[in-house]
Amino acid sequence: MKKIFICFILLIFILPAVSQDKKEDAKKPSEAELVSQTIYSEIALEDFESTEYSDKNIKFTRTKDQQGSLQIRTEYPAEYNNSKKYLGVKIYAKKGDAFQIFPAKSLEISKYCKSISVWIYGKKFSGELSMLLQDVDGTNHRISFGSIQFLGWKKLTVNLDKRIKQQDKFLEKENTLKILHFQYRPGNTSIHPEWQYFYMDDITATVRDKYKDKQSDNW
Repeated sequence: MKKIFICFILLIFILPAVSQDKKEDAKKPSEAELVSQTIYSEIALEDFESTEYSDKNIKFTRTKDQQGSLQIRTEYPAEYNNSKKYLGVKIYAKKGDAFQIFPAKSLEISKYCKSISVWIYGKKFSGELSMLLQDVDGTNHRISFGSIQFLGWKKLTVNLDKRIKQQDKFLEKENTLKILHFQYRPGNTSIHPEWQYFYMDDITATVRDKYKDKQSDNW
């Protein structure tokens, strides 16, 4: 009986320590994650702090009552990178319409890109946000960030797959990825248009250096 009691006491002290060790191990990043963190870094493509946007940067097909407007705003920016300004988007539309937002400056990525992110403040409208990305071969790809049916700021990220060509064909010529525009397609099913709003901030890309052929053939 005495031995059982001693074992019980030992378990009381040992089990929490083992549990704590497991928690600490679970928090440690994997080797692959450590390598990724070392190789890749996040760069800013557009922070909306100094670029000017106007209604000239939004395009859509006016079939009846559609309206769209852009404005740089300063109240309640995304809590990222000490943001002060962001882009407000408002549209009057229904499902089936499409609105393109064209960057006020060229958004190009010269390095190898793993993913692209954008901060969005959603107002629970069920529209879909996407971007048109041009790869180094000049092929355009429509890439969806998904629905923005949420409330508040959220960082949306898309990973780039192998369909998007990034490696330069010729060593002496470096080509870039280009974000040509963002697109919003309303999801409201009413036959009548309605006003919808969302806000954009801090477009970033996770990148690494492109692999180079450093071997000289002059021998």
